[in-house]
Amino acid sequence: MFLKKLLKFIAIILTFMSFSFNLKAQISDNFLLLYESYDKLNQIEEVIENSESRILRKYGVSKELIFDKKAELQPTEHFIGYQIKKFNDLRLIELKFNKDSIEEFFVLNAVPFFSFKGKAKVFIAANDSFFNDSNLFIIDNKAFQNELINAKLLSELNQNIILEFEFLENFPSDSFSVDELIKKLDEREKNDWLLMLVDRFDLVSWSYSFPKSDNITIQSGFSFRNFLLDEAIAEVVQDSREVTKRTFTASFKADLSIEEIEVIFNRLSESTDILNFRILKANTQSIVLEYESYLGPEDAASFLSSMGALTNI
Repeated sequence: MFLKKLLKFIAIILTFMSFSFNLKAQISDNFLLLYESYDKLNQIEEVIENSESRILRKYGVSKELIFDKKAELQPTEHFIGYQIKKFNDLRLIELKFNKDSIEEFFVLNAVPFFSFKGKAKVFIAANDSFFNDSNLFIIDNKAFQNELINAKLLSELNQNIILEFEFLENFPSDSFSVDELIKKLDEREKNDWLLMLVDRFDLVSWSYSFPKSDNITIQSGFSFRNFLLDEAIAEVVQDSREVTKRTFTASFKADLSIEEIEVIFNRLSESTDILNFRILKANTQSIVLEYESYLGPEDAASFLSSMGALTNI
């Protein structure tokens, strides 16, 4: 009796969702939010116009794919407004974009999209060539720490990239030492990582070197946030990475309540990670769903487990 009721309810829910969600991947929030430094408020129009790469990255869309399809996402066409937001002691410009129109652009141009997420470890070694004091004063400097905190915050808000910092005790003093350090880290680290070397250039300027990419910049004081973000993005977002659409099956226990089933269906429909799904079978032992996603097996299993899935294959 319950099984018949369940199957009838599933049919009703799926029919309802076909009208409510148009079986298109959605995001639960109404707007796509991007953040920029408050000191760029006087460049607001330029900031909006240059937001395309960040929007594409937020959705996990390759810029090359957009170019190949001769499509161009115009951020100004999807822009709604902005306001000033405060995070701890940091003021940022919150840019608000219309998610519906952005996703419609992807659909019309047959561009697959999903929620991109990344993680990178940043190894930092600091040195002061002009003074013999302990280099710890650089790491412990409030301005230096604030720059790291702000870089981490902006990276998570705009790029969905989590930065982890690890400070090295010894500073490599020559190119041989740098090469040895990179080799050592490369053998030890399995995931994305980068190395930032901080050294005093003169009495007012500092050099920020990223040996993996051979990039170096000279800045007045501790102002390296944007360069660190660029390096982290380049490390995590590699165009050569394969983006594969996979089909999974997930099983749930059969004695779920109607309310629990509805919550599962709603989450699957609202998630940009799930392209589509259907009921494969439902009996007294289990309810089995089949779905398509660009997620890898581990991330897919973790996402379905958060909804109570017993297995995900």
